Amino acid sequence: MKISKIILTFSLVSSLSFSSFSQENDVILEEQENTDSTIVEEPKILYPYELIVFDERDKEEYKILVEDPIVVEQRLKEMERTMPMVYNESVKKYLDFFLIRRPSFTKKMLEEKDVYFPIFEKYLKENGMPEELKYLSLLESGLNPKAISRSKAVGLWQFMSFTGKEMGLTINEYIDERMHIEKSTDAACKYLKQLYNRFDDWDLALASYNTGPGRISRTIRSTGKTNYWDLHPHIHPDTRAYVPQFIALAYMMNYGNLHGIVAENKHDFIPVEKININTYIDLNTLASLSQIPLEEIKNLNPHIKGNVLPAMPYGYDLSLPARSFAYFDANRVSILDSASKRPSYDNPSDVIQSQGVLASSNITSLEDGTIVLGRKTGLVPALEVSDDNGNIKYKNITKQVKKFHKVKKGEFLNKIAMKYDVRMTDIKKWNNMRSSKVLVGQRLVIYQDVTQKVKANSIAAKSSVETIKKSATYTVKPGDTLWNISQRYDGVTISDIKKWNNISGNTVKVGQKIKIKS
Repeated sequence: MKISKIILTFSLVSSLSFSSFSQENDVILEEQENTDSTIVEEPKILYPYELIVFDERDKEEYKILVEDPIVVEQRLKEMERTMPMVYNESVKKYLDFFLIRRPSFTKKMLEEKDVYFPIFEKYLKENGMPEELKYLSLLESGLNPKAISRSKAVGLWQFMSFTGKEMGLTINEYIDERMHIEKSTDAACKYLKQLYNRFDDWDLALASYNTGPGRISRTIRSTGKTNYWDLHPHIHPDTRAYVPQFIALAYMMNYGNLHGIVAENKHDFIPVEKININTYIDLNTLASLSQIPLEEIKNLNPHIKGNVLPAMPYGYDLSLPARSFAYFDANRVSILDSASKRPSYDNPSDVIQSQGVLASSNITSLEDGTIVLGRKTGLVPALEVSDDNGNIKYKNITKQVKKFHKVKKGEFLNKIAMKYDVRMTDIKKWNNMRSSKVLVGQRLVIYQDVTQKVKANSIAAKSSVETIKKSATYTVKPGDTLWNISQRYDGVTISDIKKWNNISGNTVKVGQKIKIKS
């Protein structure tokens, strides 16, 4: 088999076709000898051929193999089980896109799919749904359970808040089950079943999942057409690409390796054990005593917004990695007993304030109310280490450090806040920003709390306490809250500070003077 080679650099291509490659990019073609001088045969492309492409997303070169469209069409037919896998110009356009313009995305999906597909397949089977629907999450969220769209759709299956609640998902200040891997998948299966029952057509069900069943119904009524591909030119432009992209991604997940796109860092499904919790729980304590990294627990439970959970009427399941479960199970009673201990407060609003501070170390609230998860633990509990006689030898002190961040291409304010484990609203205050927009090269001031372990009798430890004790007035610094201000003074509660300073809400401003009464 003869292989033709070509080197292309893609920057902006609206649509691709292999015939245009042969005209514009000098594809090496084999021409058959023509014995009749009056007849010139059209040159033929010899498939398959190699193509070296440059992906702007990851700045990498990929050597891909371009296959005969006839072969691609045959493969799609072989993939058909319940859902139609057609091959036409619209599908071809997106096959070219994921193969030639975005091989990095295809590669990443090949690396991640085995983490989620076993879960998808389980719930699709339980709901009597086509297994092919597992590819839909690639298109919706790129297999990211914490994905949030500009329209505030959330999770692997990109549920809007009202649709998620309609499908039985809990969304409150502590959890967002649109990010629950299993519950959101089950909800997506049930919702897709409703859409299919309404239209009796899988392509129309997919289109309505994207744009809403009402819009598809109106298009059907206005055109009198009921076949998806007849409706395709009349569908809203934002939705027109949806089904072709779904088919293209389904193909890539099955045959991407035959085109030279290979998963190099493949991630595997993580078996879990579930425990039912019906009391208040502090995940920091649970993680520490269970010898399981908090980050791992949060990754397995992406629907949990913060690091504390209140008691809930019917309890809730918490997933722990099966490989680390034996130690937890052997010490279950003592671990859960310690993790369920909570600080005492004088009034209920203090509990909300405290939990908000704890949770803020792991979430960022956008101005429009959207929650983005994934930040590292920022609030470090006070640590005191004693000797055998009960004398304190070491303790943690926290200092605030001023840093500067230069905005890089592709960064946005929320991403920067997550990196430094601060709130986006604080960054805006520190830099006198009115909007959340940042520019490449912009220099931002960041204040970070840095915790150090020092000897209890050291100058650093004494000064961190004595300076505060001698002061009757505290000036609010960047990143301060009522809760962490109260923690600087023995026996002082949030209620005390609010009463002494006539504060009605739970917020303070940088530079505000806070009176502390001894």
